[in-house]
Amino acid sequence: MNIVNQLTLRYMKQNKSRTLVTIIGVIISVAMLTAVFSISSSFMDMMQRNTIAYTGKWQAAFFDVTGEDVAVITNTEAIERYDIDQELGFARLSNSANRAKPYLYITGHSNHDVIGISPIDGRLPKNENELALSSQFLQTAGVSWKVGDVVTLDFGKRSLNKDGTSEMLGNNDAYQSKEVFTPTKTKTYTITGIVQAPAREQDAMAAYRAFSGLSEGALEEGFPYTVRVEYKDFKGLGNDIYETSDTIASKVSGVNNQGKSNGVKIKYNRDLLLYSGISSDSRFLNTMYLAVLTVGSIILIGSFSLIYNAFSISLSERSRTLGMLSSVGATKQQKRASVFFEAAVIGVIAIPAGLFFGSIGIGVTLHLLSPFIQKMFVVSEPMRLVIEPYSMIAVILFSILTLLVSAWFPAVRASRITPITAIRQTKDIEIKGKDVRTSKMTRKLFGYEAELGLKNLKRNKHHYRSTVFSLAISVILYLAASSFSLYMDKSYNMAQAPLPYDLSVYARGADWERVRSLTNDLMSVQNATTKVKTQLLYNDLYLNENEVTTDISSRHTLNPDGKYNMSAKLVSLDEASFAAYLQSAGIDAKKWEGDEISAILVNQITLKEKHNFTDITQLTVQEGSEIPLTMIEGAKVRIASITDKRPPFMLRYEEDVSSVTFVVSERDFDKLRELGNDMLTEQIFSEVEFTTGQSAALENEINPIINRYPDVYVYTTNLIAERQDALNRATVTSVFLYGFVVLIGLICMANIINTISTGMALRKREFAMLASIGMTPEGMKKMLRFEGFFYGMKSLIYGLPISLCVMFFIYMSLSRNFEFAFTLPWANLILAGIGVFFIVGTSILYATRKYKEQSIVESLKNENI
Repeated sequence: MNIVNQLTLRYMKQNKSRTLVTIIGVIISVAMLTAVFSISSSFMDMMQRNTIAYTGKWQAAFFDVTGEDVAVITNTEAIERYDIDQELGFARLSNSANRAKPYLYITGHSNHDVIGISPIDGRLPKNENELALSSQFLQTAGVSWKVGDVVTLDFGKRSLNKDGTSEMLGNNDAYQSKEVFTPTKTKTYTITGIVQAPAREQDAMAAYRAFSGLSEGALEEGFPYTVRVEYKDFKGLGNDIYETSDTIASKVSGVNNQGKSNGVKIKYNRDLLLYSGISSDSRFLNTMYLAVLTVGSIILIGSFSLIYNAFSISLSERSRTLGMLSSVGATKQQKRASVFFEAAVIGVIAIPAGLFFGSIGIGVTLHLLSPFIQKMFVVSEPMRLVIEPYSMIAVILFSILTLLVSAWFPAVRASRITPITAIRQTKDIEIKGKDVRTSKMTRKLFGYEAELGLKNLKRNKHHYRSTVFSLAISVILYLAASSFSLYMDKSYNMAQAPLPYDLSVYARGADWERVRSLTNDLMSVQNATTKVKTQLLYNDLYLNENEVTTDISSRHTLNPDGKYNMSAKLVSLDEASFAAYLQSAGIDAKKWEGDEISAILVNQITLKEKHNFTDITQLTVQEGSEIPLTMIEGAKVRIASITDKRPPFMLRYEEDVSSVTFVVSERDFDKLRELGNDMLTEQIFSEVEFTTGQSAALENEINPIINRYPDVYVYTTNLIAERQDALNRATVTSVFLYGFVVLIGLICMANIINTISTGMALRKREFAMLASIGMTPEGMKKMLRFEGFFYGMKSLIYGLPISLCVMFFIYMSLSRNFEFAFTLPWANLILAGIGVFFIVGTSILYATRKYKEQSIVESLKNENI
């Protein structure tokens, strides 16, 4: 090791605090880069494994391939495994307890593993005479079949007579009570296993799934088959997988179920390809790569600031040493190499440590958050830490690049230091009159100490700028994260349309009194926190152009008669809920004292248009207007009040722009019903909505009530699990978001402490000189306090406007899909200001306490500081 590098190491050991702070800062930045890349690869891995568990590992499926051409596909060199799928059709289940699913839908397969079918009990079928049943069938069909049983099934066609013609029913048609099943053949099977097939359960709406074996030697010519394939190296193929599949498809002929020739259709397992980094639509991948690049760039900016500042300070402290070396023959290359050597030493220590701690930290985090993440993304596979070699290589290269760039400018400056320049130190502090000029108002407002402190900052502009930069970066990152969390929460609330209840019971029937009796009984339950009973009736609206807003006219088309055809949702609330709604909306209850049928027009909705969410108003009608009801002759509803307050039953968004909500009392709804006929009664939808803290107890209380009304159609919805998913989503987002901000804040804080404390150490002679000419300790403290104040003010002057621009950019990015008002996180703005002054104050307090007991004479005599 040459003498220059030995001196560099000795210098680093003498300045342990600054060296340690720099190493810690680099470790944190490397750890964060490791975490960012690991999160990306771990997420993609989790989604890949979940897709494989759900659908199987096939990448492409060829539909309607003739039996004689199947071998052309299966013998292709690029294909590793395949499954041949034969549609066998519907088989009747005469003793099914589930009225909605009285059939089995059976398909034959040559390799069940390829399509994600796994045995729970027994084994998979190997030939056409063996059968595996889905676990869902055993759980809900009420049929006591088991492994080893021999069953005989009638296959056939489903049809429905409509207007004298027979219409065939297929997989997408639900079971209908008037449909006809026509047997075509009978087959006997031996049940060999019970299987789990999550992706296949919903292949047929009216049937449970079952799977038979298929022998490749028994394929029929001219019969359509589906071939799903796994390529040997589909990740290596990349987007060429689409061209390869098209080439294979061009070599075979296709035929449909009616025996007519047609082209072979290709379907891709797009989710598996997408999460493997392959997609013909690259929007998702580009978004993920952009997110990783953005976060990585922010980390690199913070790291660059810390390391560059550390080397700049190091150069200021070592300028005399480097000048002395220059006087005894050290070359420019040697002086420049000394700075790069310091960067290399820091990198050798910090980069491996950062990789280690980053991997451990994110591994523990993912392990703890995995249950929340699984529920958040509705996946069955846990999230595990995946460290990909190319990701770690990228982290190492990024880190080395950051160190080199950070050290480059100080190294160039070091190479230019001459002996005379080093002795005079004219390059460290270059003073011109205008550079340290301050306003006269500064002394008048704050005193001489404040003016002196401000001049010191201007004189030490390199330290001043780096400190202000670090503080401003911290403010910007914190406020960006806070606003992102705020706007994401608003966007999520708009997108998810959470309902304002935990559990609901929907009821409908031809006997109105029975339906009302059921809903009244449900309103008497004890384990509900709140209870709301609603009744819903739809009615057509025909409105003139002047009765609708531009929000409607720009989205809705006029009828030939010059009217807008819209739909009115007339919804009643039980009397207690209606009174509470009037109070919350600030509506006078006296408006309902007359005999007229009165309603509240809810005139503002959040409209969902594809992926966009917009708050709109619908009608321009005034209070007192009357709305005619087309389905009840002569009936009208008077608009007693207009509000934008959502009633308790209303979704957070609507997808139908033409649907207008009117809220009426239960008494007025009964009047409408009495004006109508029996047909109208059958069109009324009743519902009771509950909030509760004891969902299990509430369900146990509700079920016996429902069982007393077998003649009423009832459907129960439990939203508590959905609410828990929302909470899990918020937890995961907050952990990663604020964890990132905290770590970046630590980097910036290390930079600030390093800069301020080192700057104070370099000013020992200055402090001694000020003390020698009469500045008191209190005056010194006042000067330093004002320096901290100016640091904080300048960082906020720069940081807050930039933060506002960043927050607005985030808002505009989300407002492309979600339209809501731009709001500021005022509490976070105040916290940011307090945090800045706390960090600066703490750093200055630490530095002044460290050097307050210095000897004035010794400090003045020491020329190395």
